[in-house]
Amino acid sequence: MTAVVGLVAVLLALPSAAAAQADCPPFPAHANRAPSYPVDELWRLLDYTVNVIIETDRCGRVGAARLEQSSGVAALDAVALEAARGWVVAPEYRGQPRYRLPFAFDPLPEAVPARAAARVRDPFFEERRSGQVRPGLGNSAQGMPGFVADPVPIGFMQIPEAIAAIGPLAVFRRYGDQVNFWLRDEEGLSLFQLNGTMLVRNRLVNDGQRRFVVSSVLCGRDLEACRQSLAQLRAARTRQQPLPLEAPAP
Repeated sequence: MTAVVGLVAVLLALPSAAAAQADCPPFPAHANRAPSYPVDELWRLLDYTVNVIIETDRCGRVGAARLEQSSGVAALDAVALEAARGWVVAPEYRGQPRYRLPFAFDPLPEAVPARAAARVRDPFFEERRSGQVRPGLGNSAQGMPGFVADPVPIGFMQIPEAIAAIGPLAVFRRYGDQVNFWLRDEEGLSLFQLNGTMLVRNRLVNDGQRRFVVSSVLCGRDLEACRQSLAQLRAARTRQQPLPLEAPAP
């Protein structure tokens, strides 16, 4: 879930700056770290790119950083800028005052394997497997809510049943009190998030033109606690920025 980063383009040359580096401190390569995908944003299930322009001194230390290309997600932009401000340009790349740092955010913990024909089919399996939902769930010009209710039922009646079905097939990660299960099967890519009072399924779908996420909730025994958790979740999620549907491979 870290960003893949490269120093790919010099934006403005500054002749002779590289010659005056003898008194620069040693290059701290460990400082050049890619930002992590914020845990609270993992539900988005989409890759995003942030381009940051950094301005450096003759020793490659960043003095200023600004966005050139926003991801459309404020939390990703913020961690990209924070990471960029801590970078130091390696000696072999010095000599320019400005550079472009592209941060490519991947929300998946690793390559999630495809799991086919391994799960019991419920009455709504085929509808979910299509990966499509009706158009009009959100406004493409203004984005859409962070929590968009999945029009297709989650497919499980109880949380233990869901965990028993997906647990052995999914990639598992725990973050504090939250347990995440990434699953890729005939229904596409989903992230199940268990926080104790409810299980939230975030499912990547499309409406024929855009990709975005719909969510469904499965409550535990304490229904009032589940309702409160759902209200908090809805309030905490910022708006989605749907991405164009990728063209099928030739």
